[in-house]
Amino acid sequence: MKKNNFQNLNPEKIKEMSIDELTSLSDSVRHLLIDSVSNTGGHIGANLGVIELTMALHYVFNSPKDKIIFDTGHQGYTHKILTGRANILNTLNKSDGMSRFITRSESKHDIIDASHAGTSLSIATGIAFSNFVKNIDDFVIPIIGDGSLVEGLAFEGLNYISVHNLKLMIVLNDNGMAIAPNIGGVKKITSNSNYIEKCKSMFEGFGIKYFSVEDGHNLQELIYKYSQARDVNGPTLVHVKTEKGKGLNCAATHPYKMHFSMPFNPKDGSGSSPTIAGKTYSTVASDVLRKKLENNKDIFLITPATPYASSLDSLMIDYPDRVLDVGMAEQHAVVMACGMALNGLNPVLCFQTTFLQRAFDQLIHDLCYMNLNITVLGVRSGFAGLDSPTHHGIYDLPYLRSLPNMQIQYPINSDDMAEILNERLDNPIGPMTILYPYENIPTNEINDYIDDIDGVRHVSNGDDGIIFCLGNQLNQAHELKNLISLNNSANFSIACIRNVKPISVRRLTSLCLNKKRVITIEESTLQGGLGSAIIEVLSDNGVENDTVRVGIDDIFVPVGSKEELCNYCSIDPLSAYNKIIARWQDL
Repeated sequence: MKKNNFQNLNPEKIKEMSIDELTSLSDSVRHLLIDSVSNTGGHIGANLGVIELTMALHYVFNSPKDKIIFDTGHQGYTHKILTGRANILNTLNKSDGMSRFITRSESKHDIIDASHAGTSLSIATGIAFSNFVKNIDDFVIPIIGDGSLVEGLAFEGLNYISVHNLKLMIVLNDNGMAIAPNIGGVKKITSNSNYIEKCKSMFEGFGIKYFSVEDGHNLQELIYKYSQARDVNGPTLVHVKTEKGKGLNCAATHPYKMHFSMPFNPKDGSGSSPTIAGKTYSTVASDVLRKKLENNKDIFLITPATPYASSLDSLMIDYPDRVLDVGMAEQHAVVMACGMALNGLNPVLCFQTTFLQRAFDQLIHDLCYMNLNITVLGVRSGFAGLDSPTHHGIYDLPYLRSLPNMQIQYPINSDDMAEILNERLDNPIGPMTILYPYENIPTNEINDYIDDIDGVRHVSNGDDGIIFCLGNQLNQAHELKNLISLNNSANFSIACIRNVKPISVRRLTSLCLNKKRVITIEESTLQGGLGSAIIEVLSDNGVENDTVRVGIDDIFVPVGSKEELCNYCSIDPLSAYNKIIARWQDL
């Protein structure tokens, strides 16, 4: 099929096609995805595995009347193509472009905004129950897989589905992978030669009628089984075996089956990487962790299905019994670490902070309440780039600051990152989260400073005021200082906070004591962030200053590069300067 014909596709046209035409279309969609995503980057492996699965759904069911829900939402590219969005596929990974995930603002066929795993069964149950009480004769079809089924929330939904006679058909997309290969009991049930018997026993034990499709790329078989399940009175599950990365040769040997990649060469896979290339805080942390694993047998690393984000890939190969991927199970990861700490081990939790929030209750109830010696490495603090509005780590400071006993450190630069982690792992006392950004370490990384006392580094001197920041905004703080100096002949100090909690009252008050004006700038929400912490200290200790806080308002932030999002949120140096001048017209 020619590229310009894809934009005319819709579910009604799919229903008019023969099996041969559908098979030809699936081949064309596969080629389109490889050609386009290899140029833009995106979730290529996950989407190549669900082409036929998705096409058969649109053939059998009537979207958007019947509600198709993807879990996780990164499996929706074929769905987007079949619902008229092929013409925007080339805008993937661009600001204001096609989302990597299912997004209600894009189409009436997108039922939810979904970018975290495990939500579909509960949402589908809620929609199907509302249909039930309203006597609406529509289906709800959650597609769960790619590791999502191991989420605790997924099992809570699975437990409740059969309570009511709901018109709900679950599609279990089983490719044997989360992001990394699946692990644990669910894998044992869904694999090996007798998996159909085991799965039938389990799901029908839950009160859900079970069907299986052994070749999830056979359109005729998929359509037949979907049609059978549709005719059952009550909830059903169709277990579909698929191949992640199907049709892309380089996916076969890739550790994540090309789950996600930056732009790459589809012929040989060169350039493929799930993360940004170059030196990052994660690679610095990984180097430290390697040395610690070599010399301390009590250190264990735990990650919930995202080893690549913390640069753990090589460590998992070299220390397979010490670096544990527990699957998409954030709550379990935290509480398992608690058990290890209670028994004398030195566990390190390696999370993206946007996923750490999924274990908020466990952080409070298990980790902080018991005041356990556990280190959390929170990568992706600040803006998350082009992934999803829910992936930004701009809420981590507020929610972590609220936890009793939780220490928070934010490295000032890459050398500081290594120093903090080395010291912490040698002597872990109580819970500590070390937050750091996802982006490349700046080539103009700032290392010079006046003094470094109590976790507050005095970076630059000035008599007319002081700018407080964290490490991920230190360069921007310098630009802001220069703007003020150039345009207003005022000279501000800069202090970068390493110890966010507990923050040094003595150090902050001494730095601010003779400063009339205080500026805080942060890549975090203003409510509960760094600026709030500093104002609390100054106010509680009777230090009178005029403070301007520059940060993110009480909003959800769209996707974009760091520069684009700083501009969008008005925290770039020029926007910050304009806010300051509007407040201090006499500067």
